[in-house]
Amino acid sequence: MLKIFHFLLLFSFLNPGLKGQESYDKPIDGPILSFGIGLGANFAGGDLKERYGHNLNFSVNSEYITKNNWLINGEFLFLFGENVKEDVLAPYRTANGTVLGDDNQIADIFLRQRGMFLGIGAGKLFPFNKNERSGMKLLLNAGVLQHNIRFTDERNSVGQIRAGRYIGYDRLTRGFSLKETVSYKHLSKDRRLNFEFALDFIQGFTSEVRAYNFDTGLPTIKSRFDMLIGARIIWNLPFYRGGEDTVYY
Repeated sequence: MLKIFHFLLLFSFLNPGLKGQESYDKPIDGPILSFGIGLGANFAGGDLKERYGHNLNFSVNSEYITKNNWLINGEFLFLFGENVKEDVLAPYRTANGTVLGDDNQIADIFLRQRGMFLGIGAGKLFPFNKNERSGMKLLLNAGVLQHNIRFTDERNSVGQIRAGRYIGYDRLTRGFSLKETVSYKHLSKDRRLNFEFALDFIQGFTSEVRAYNFDTGLPTIKSRFDMLIGARIIWNLPFYRGGEDTVYY
């Protein structure tokens, strides 16, 4: 037993790694290139709420964060929903509210909301302390907001929207817009858990693209103010550049 004890004592001096356990933090102090995928929901405001109800969105973005936590952002949001309040097919409905197809049978037709926001912007990340990069993010984007009504005719039986004639009813709308985002951005020190919870505020200075609406026979609206207020959860994939390894004993 004494020989074994002497052997272990000698081995411990020869191998200093047995005296303590090392833990490593990966460098987080350099610039960051980040890519994100998100999912969220929006409520309509302004002129938009007269045409649509709430909607969902799917988003992709890329972001460059400097070592001083200033950032440049590019973002795309795809908007989709089923709540269309403006019934552009009202002139063609029967007394009981149905639309008849060319075969005089009830048409299986549905109206859907579609849209998108595409923009670029800048902002600032405010970490909670100097030893981490997680914190509050403020971002301002400028870009284009677009939305329209999409028609789904299961039997392709309604002549008014067949073969491209739907452009007289789709209310395609487009224009310059601003988007402000306030979010909590989490970037873990081991780089394994990276997410963001964001609140979005979009203001669109839009106009209808078509010259006339076929259902009303009137010129389209050339000045609109559309608003969206929403929340998103975003999963981020960051790539760190530079920085120095820190080893704690």
